[in-house]
Amino acid sequence: MSTEARQGVVPHARGRAVTSRVGDDDRLRVEWSELADTEIVLRHLEPADTEIVLRHVETGEERGASDLTVLSVGIWMASYRGEPVATDDPGFSLDGLWSYAETRRNREIRAFRTSLGTLGLRVREVEPYVEVIRVIADDGVIAVEGAVAYGDPIRGEARLVAVARRGPEPVSGPATFQGRWVEGAIEIAPMAEAQVRRRVFWDLYAEISGVRLPLATRLDDITDKKIKVRFPAQHVGQVRVRPYYTETDGLAVALSVEEEKP
Repeated sequence: MSTEARQGVVPHARGRAVTSRVGDDDRLRVEWSELADTEIVLRHLEPADTEIVLRHVETGEERGASDLTVLSVGIWMASYRGEPVATDDPGFSLDGLWSYAETRRNREIRAFRTSLGTLGLRVREVEPYVEVIRVIADDGVIAVEGAVAYGDPIRGEARLVAVARRGPEPVSGPATFQGRWVEGAIEIAPMAEAQVRRRVFWDLYAEISGVRLPLATRLDDITDKKIKVRFPAQHVGQVRVRPYYTETDGLAVALSVEEEKP
């Protein structure tokens, strides 16, 4: 097996992209495979040395792959000589995504494998937030641990803030930033005591110096978290309190008044 670089050469049509990832520097790196007799040869190529073309799914705009920073928001499909680029790489590496998220940026560019096994790039705007790693709902509190994504490291005492979408005033609890790491907890009783309707939804934030960072879990490969991920419920009297993920993978809390049992 050989890993020598070949400049300006793309394998025969039988070749596939073994890996296709966007690095911290927003450059697409592709490692191609080519069947040569009974040996699989790997060739690592930079897109600048190939003729990979990216095409925007909605607008039809075409761009080269040498500079991803000029890509507009949306889905881009990769092709070479008019043929989609086949890839074996799902584009997912948690370590790689964590490393990417540790860089301050306002746009995220992520490679992915389509259902047809071809290479695509997803470009979206991002703002700093807290990537939630752990949620504990027990003993009258909701506690979270996470890390700052797409923003600068922060140090100092902070607050975990629950903001109702309608009605009650915000409720907060203690939190701490240590570089990128964040820990915080909030009591559920004040939220339940402010319950004025049958159901109230609260969004969670980490706040320091007047700046609120939303809590969310977006770096993993779990889709439809709102349906698939279930946290345990707690009760304050007749009020049921349960954390949940929104459709955009934000962390929120639902409070519902349960009817008394006869």
